[in-house]
Amino acid sequence: MEITTLEKIEIDRIAEVLNESFSDYIIPLQLNSEQLAYKIFTENVRLDLSIGVFSSDKLIGFMLHGLNNVDGKLSAYNAATGVIPNYRGQGLVGQMYAYLLPKLKISGVAQMLLEVIEGNNSAIRSYEKMDYKVNRTLDCFSGAVKTVEKPPVALIKELDHFDWGKFNSFWTMKPSWQNSVITLENSKGRCSVAGAYIGGELIGYIIYDPVLRRIRQIAVSSEHRRKGVATQLVNTMIGLIDPKDLFINNVDHSSLETIAFLKSLGVSKNISQLEMKREL
Repeated sequence: MEITTLEKIEIDRIAEVLNESFSDYIIPLQLNSEQLAYKIFTENVRLDLSIGVFSSDKLIGFMLHGLNNVDGKLSAYNAATGVIPNYRGQGLVGQMYAYLLPKLKISGVAQMLLEVIEGNNSAIRSYEKMDYKVNRTLDCFSGAVKTVEKPPVALIKELDHFDWGKFNSFWTMKPSWQNSVITLENSKGRCSVAGAYIGGELIGYIIYDPVLRRIRQIAVSSEHRRKGVATQLVNTMIGLIDPKDLFINNVDHSSLETIAFLKSLGVSKNISQLEMKREL
């Protein structure tokens, strides 16, 4: 077995091992090379801090890591980890971490983050043995939205930029890595954004991927909540995309107001993930 970083490995080879590793997963993940390259770019994945395990030159396991500042700390995010079925149970994930940790410390990384599906107990136990602790629970929703015609309460405008200074002031929860500011900045060619205005003032917004029908962020100022603004933003999105199921991933489980709103739309929770953190 040989362990090394992935910056010199073709994307096609990484995609191949990713797809084989996740083929029997709780929720199968399959990405072509173009989709994987997009994930690597948008999630700030550093291939020089991503690890592969090789057996006779065959890539049999991998870990992808991105870098970003989270809560003022340089953080490494585990964007994906997998080992193909025939090589599991040999401690390869632990060996990859042992190879990776000195590199992260040299890079000044202060903490590590990952997400694991709730109920994947073997993976959770493995990460706990590596000193990861559960930080929060993230819920994922999908389903057909019940659109209800109501008198508009705000003027909805398409926006051509992210006004983070204003957007951040509406937040009641911190976005997960995949919906973070840096990820959305890297994804803005694929995202659409609309703002809600009352009296010429921006009081809410929605960022979504029209192709994937996925809400990436939605928020309304505290003084304008429970008045139909968020519903109006979602209805505007629905009117502009293929009217199939809608997806909203990684909603903080403690954000009861947001979860109640999503349920009122008619979407339902399909899985929960545990965001786990390890201090270095």
